[in-house]
Amino acid sequence: MSHVSVGIPFLKGQDPAQKYHKAPFAILVEAYTTTPGNYPVSFHFKSPVKGQTSERRRQRVNQLRIFSSETQSELLRIHSAMSALPEHSENVEEEIQKIRLALDAVFSSSQPTANTQREQRQLADRYLTSFQESTVAWMVCDRLLQDNSSTANPQEVMRQQQQHFFAAQTLSTKCRVDTFQLPASSLPSLRDSLFVHLSTYSSVGNAALTNRLAMAVSALAVQMSWTTVVTDLLSSTVSDPQRRTIVMQIFKILPEECASDRLVLADENVRYHMRDNLVSSSTDVLRFIQSWDGSAEKAYEVLYTWIRYVPIQSTVLTESPLLEASFNALLDQQTMELAADVIIEIYRMYPSHIPSNQGLVQKMIPLSSKLPFDQALTLGDEDVLRTYCRIITEMAESYMSLILSSQFLEASKLVEWVLRCSSIPETEISSITLHFWYSMVEELERVEPYEFRQDLIDRYTPYLLQLIDTCSTHLMKYPSNVSEMSEDEMDDIYRDRFYVSETVEDCCRLLGGNDVLGRLGKLLQNAFQLASNDLLNNWHGIESCMMCILSINKFIPSDEAEFLPFCFDIIPRLPADVQPLRCTASKLIGKYAFWLAAHPHLLQPLLPFLAQGLSIPFCASAAALSIKELCECSNQKIAMGEPVLQLYTEITSSPGRLDLKDDLEVLEGVCKAISRQIKETSVDGSNYVQRIVQPIGNRLAATVDNPNCKPKQDVIPELDRLTIIVQFLTVPTQPTSVTNPIMEVIQSIWHLLGCYFSEISSGQSVGRKNLPFSQTRVKVCGAAAYEPMLEPLMKQLVQSYERSRQSAYLYAASICVTEYGRIPKHSSNLFNMINAMATVSFSFLNNLDDLTRHPDVVEELFYMMGRMITHCPEPLVMSPLLQALFQCAAVGMQLDHRAANKGTLNFIENSINYGLTLKERNQHDCQQALESVLVNEGQAIVNNLTLSLMGDLPACNVDSGNGSIAGILWKLHSLSPAMMTQWMTVALATAPERPRIDFFGCLNNSGIPRNDFNLAVRAFMGGCKRERRLARR
Repeated sequence: MSHVSVGIPFLKGQDPAQKYHKAPFAILVEAYTTTPGNYPVSFHFKSPVKGQTSERRRQRVNQLRIFSSETQSELLRIHSAMSALPEHSENVEEEIQKIRLALDAVFSSSQPTANTQREQRQLADRYLTSFQESTVAWMVCDRLLQDNSSTANPQEVMRQQQQHFFAAQTLSTKCRVDTFQLPASSLPSLRDSLFVHLSTYSSVGNAALTNRLAMAVSALAVQMSWTTVVTDLLSSTVSDPQRRTIVMQIFKILPEECASDRLVLADENVRYHMRDNLVSSSTDVLRFIQSWDGSAEKAYEVLYTWIRYVPIQSTVLTESPLLEASFNALLDQQTMELAADVIIEIYRMYPSHIPSNQGLVQKMIPLSSKLPFDQALTLGDEDVLRTYCRIITEMAESYMSLILSSQFLEASKLVEWVLRCSSIPETEISSITLHFWYSMVEELERVEPYEFRQDLIDRYTPYLLQLIDTCSTHLMKYPSNVSEMSEDEMDDIYRDRFYVSETVEDCCRLLGGNDVLGRLGKLLQNAFQLASNDLLNNWHGIESCMMCILSINKFIPSDEAEFLPFCFDIIPRLPADVQPLRCTASKLIGKYAFWLAAHPHLLQPLLPFLAQGLSIPFCASAAALSIKELCECSNQKIAMGEPVLQLYTEITSSPGRLDLKDDLEVLEGVCKAISRQIKETSVDGSNYVQRIVQPIGNRLAATVDNPNCKPKQDVIPELDRLTIIVQFLTVPTQPTSVTNPIMEVIQSIWHLLGCYFSEISSGQSVGRKNLPFSQTRVKVCGAAAYEPMLEPLMKQLVQSYERSRQSAYLYAASICVTEYGRIPKHSSNLFNMINAMATVSFSFLNNLDDLTRHPDVVEELFYMMGRMITHCPEPLVMSPLLQALFQCAAVGMQLDHRAANKGTLNFIENSINYGLTLKERNQHDCQQALESVLVNEGQAIVNNLTLSLMGDLPACNVDSGNGSIAGILWKLHSLSPAMMTQWMTVALATAPERPRIDFFGCLNNSGIPRNDFNLAVRAFMGGCKRERRLARR
């Protein structure tokens, strides 16, 4: 770069908050600059990444400010054609003027008055984005930063700040990814120039700008392998104490910048070498932090960064006075949060199970024990309590190996601290501890030998029982003002209660159901006794106990007779108007249906309770689910079939009284209870089938005759009900009948469905809702029983697909293939069906754009063909359709749609699987036909697979399950190693050299195991990604 002269200052830049930057396609930075008016200035520049969609560009443009009419005319003079960008000038002075004009346009406060102004603004933004990738940007940004002339004009001051920040931001990005644009010999001068700028702007207190400059210095330090950076910076503070602030700023950012994956390096070993040097320098850095006489917050920010990103030896931290200072800083509100972050990071990075950390662990525990936790509880300061709770919980999780060791006295103190944190009145704080209890139970269950594990459980049983009390009386309780809470607040409460339920269940896994239920049962009795005089207002304790009892239902035996009878005896006496309590009680009935089945005398008053709950919207779902669960436990003692069928008949007599999902829950229960009753009594089930189905048939008949019917409201619910009936109502065929009663139902409504589907328009998607019914009726009735309906079903599917082009019919057809594909007499009809559907599909899937508009059709088409090649391959393999499908699949592989992409890969892999099978069976005709297709289309398939691995096409499934990139390549390699090598030679021609050579080495191994091949594919993919990042710049 001839125009880059030695000594020019280059900008550096990234924020200490860079870990919060998440968007890979946009750089969003907000710099608040102090102006006479204290106006915040927002900067938003699009990242120079190719392939950004026009929609994303439009969204980003809408966030930019509008430029003035004067700037518009200047931009028009720069470039008259709005569709193309002007060339970047190699003349620095000329380019500076263009950049200033573009920045003025982007940050102008005037409002747009015409589309032309918006186009000009967009042009200015595009020009700035393009400039950030250019080589001349190095010098231009340097010159912009040099322009630091003083002015009294507030607008000019803001204009300068905008230009300086843009220059700093640009240079920080280029130091990460564009240093290859500079000769290596110029990097030291670039570093010196950055320090000049850093010193200049640090002296005036411009924090946002100095952050970017410090980030640039840090990125450049790694790029140029400046391994003595720490020593050199510390030495510079001896001769110039004013540089201490700059050095602290760099120390704050350097470790994170070294670890950042946004730092693009030609050799990743440079990163690891730099990290090793940071480790060796950590003692000096800690000393420097200790001697820092500036802001305490800055000291803890730097310390946090080094602990998080530099693997400092634990002995270095143990010996550092900063450790104790961090705990002392917790007593200062100004430094409490930062000091807590430091301490917590130490716990996370130095857990107790690593032997080398033992000295640090033994020092941390006494320091933690000095926390004034009792005083904080007395004062009730939520900020302090939250901080202490975080510290104590993180310590206990990190020191889990100590808790599960034989050092019980010391370890029990940790558990006791966490238990006290769980009792903090503010549930938002006390809930922080729940993950610790989960981890403790998980780890306890893994302890070996069993005798030692049981000894630990016995020792911690008192703590776990106290935790049960805390969950029931505190963590699980609804707030007293629950009726006044918003929907979002209630969502948070439901989430927290779910975690509390899991915690109670975890305790039950260790302590056993009887002990936990005994604890909760006594708490419930006490809560009911205390609230008995005013249940309407004091129900919260009863509800929380019931919810805890509900969560342990899997651990309670059916012969429990001490506490559950009391629990279910009080349910009918609970106030009917307290909906949260009624909802929990309804759920409790369902979860203990197995117990109630053994105690039927307690069930009778509970059924009206549930039936009434169906009419209360808040409780309806819980009541419906409980009714279904009771029906699943139906037996001769509690015959639920008839009473629930009557209840369901009453409910459906006026459609709409119950939400469909709750309606279906009750119907499923009816079907299961009736099925159990028919099985146990051996009665003819036809009568029950008619009673359940006849109302549905009547409603469908009325719908077909109604020209104004609405499928979503009138038809789909009925089809969903039929699906449930066919799936869960089991009625055996009677000896005197040759037809299954379910088949009789299907035949009786077949003409209604046929009439309906013949009338629907292509814009209605009712066919998809009919899918589960079609699939289930085949599977439940059995392929043999349903066989008489197969031909009319296939005909209906083809006709419906021709009219509607809806993917649902393809899926239904694939079910037919799965169920009947292996029966030879159906192979011809099945092929005719899928061939007709393929013809329809190809009529509107002609190119990539067509496939992109119909991803659901692509998905189901290829899954259907994949099932055909698996269950009934011969007709398809011997037909010209196979080659057309491979050609279409080669296009479908390019879709950026996970399901559609996976469907094409699934079809291809199934085809290759069949090819491998043919090699063993010696079926020469089919083998020759398949090989002919692969010879013609294999290169295109392999090209696309390789492009997916290289990042040029979507890679939706690399190596998991059937239909993966690695699976197809490995099986092609097994099918024909020579042909595969030929295809890969062509496909890898444009791949980066190093990953290409390594992958070819894998292909030369003809017997490579699948797992090793997957690793090779992943390695090739990772190598290409890294090379692509370098090439992008």
